[in-house]
Amino acid sequence: MNSTNRSGRLYARTAVSAIAAATLAASAGGPTASNTLGTPGFASGYAAAFAVHDDGSGEKLYMTGTAGIAGSSQIARWNGASWEGVGGGLIGGFSNVLTNFQGDLIAGGYFDSANGVEGSAKLARWDGTQWNSMNAQSEIFLNSVWDLQVWDDGSGEKLFVAGNYVDIGGAGGPDHLAAYDGNTYAPVGDPIGGAVPLIVLDLQVADVGDGEKLYAGGRFLSIDGVPANNIAAWDGTTWEALGSGLTQPSGFAQVITMTVFDDGNGPALYAAGSFQTAGGVPALRVAKWDGSSWSAIGAGFNSTVQELTVFDDGSGPALYAAGNFEASNGGIDHIAKWNGSSWEQVLSGANANVFGAIVYDAGEGEALHFGGSFTSALGEFSNRVVSLVASEAGGCNAADLAEPFGVLDLADIQSFVSAFVAGEPAADIAAPEGVLDLADVQAFVVAFTGGCP
Repeated sequence: MNSTNRSGRLYARTAVSAIAAATLAASAGGPTASNTLGTPGFASGYAAAFAVHDDGSGEKLYMTGTAGIAGSSQIARWNGASWEGVGGGLIGGFSNVLTNFQGDLIAGGYFDSANGVEGSAKLARWDGTQWNSMNAQSEIFLNSVWDLQVWDDGSGEKLFVAGNYVDIGGAGGPDHLAAYDGNTYAPVGDPIGGAVPLIVLDLQVADVGDGEKLYAGGRFLSIDGVPANNIAAWDGTTWEALGSGLTQPSGFAQVITMTVFDDGNGPALYAAGSFQTAGGVPALRVAKWDGSSWSAIGAGFNSTVQELTVFDDGSGPALYAAGNFEASNGGIDHIAKWNGSSWEQVLSGANANVFGAIVYDAGEGEALHFGGSFTSALGEFSNRVVSLVASEAGGCNAADLAEPFGVLDLADIQSFVSAFVAGEPAADIAAPEGVLDLADVQAFVVAFTGGCP
């Protein structure tokens, strides 16, 4: 052992009390709530979904739902200071989803038209200047679009359109799920089936160890003739079930939202909605698919989960859930964070349903923006939109040695000191260069108190 290394380890032993006091004091900060986007926000309706889009005038945050502003119903964009209209808005009904495709912003839902443009019912594209028809020919009363996902299935990038529509693009067109190449709509295998009100509610691209696939969730019992309870995966050629799927003893189970999250064991698909079992295992409204089997995520929730998303609030990436649940698991209202062993409420939660979320820096730093029907959320009076702004002093993953879920405390300090004294690689965070010295101790203190080396 060289003298520098020996002195560094001696320093680590003797300084643990001072490090503990300093780091615990400095790391007291956490993510904060902001009502900037919700003051005044939207006076009525709800915010359902978000997207970030650059229409040629710079990147902006867009919101859709039933909320809107004067002259622009059901859609608005944040210009850095206030919400403003988007081409006259979406007329009638409601909107569910926004995404980007071929340079345009695409809106889907159950609206009669986009600013009165002929042929723009249920699905329309904003080119930065005006709304345009996508030739969905979806004026049928019951038709609606619920999700949009861009994916290259091996034959070029396409927009996958999910909903409870029939004959999209005209008579004989696909039902419930279609691939749009910018001109025409093509089926994605054969239609969904089953003795339930059929609908595809959510799409997600994921690779959970067996190649990238498009996952579809909703309310169905089969797809392309393959038995599949409410969720299935498309590899570009064929559909496959995910075990015995997601079900419940009575009523219609459905998958409403999916996301990809790595809890330390590799990327996995997380699904949520209004089911009670996953692969035959009890799982209340949220579950994890690791590529081969389902598992529950804690105690789950007592009512519908509308949104799953991943956000780093300054203490490491974590899984967030939002929805209709209230007083769930001891008092979680509408917004929750998975801490690695249980769900916990995020600040004060919300006073009404939360439907959508997006991670984006809208001017206050990286933040998780929630949309819903609430007027108060995260401890702030905020109309339909509220933001959880990441802490700049919440520590860094390099300091999170004791737990893999962003909890920085005395246990992490003790773990670092033990690893440093034992010469373990876990303490080599300065470069890492394979040498433990004072630089690693200093790097740990910086990481713990909010910076990253």
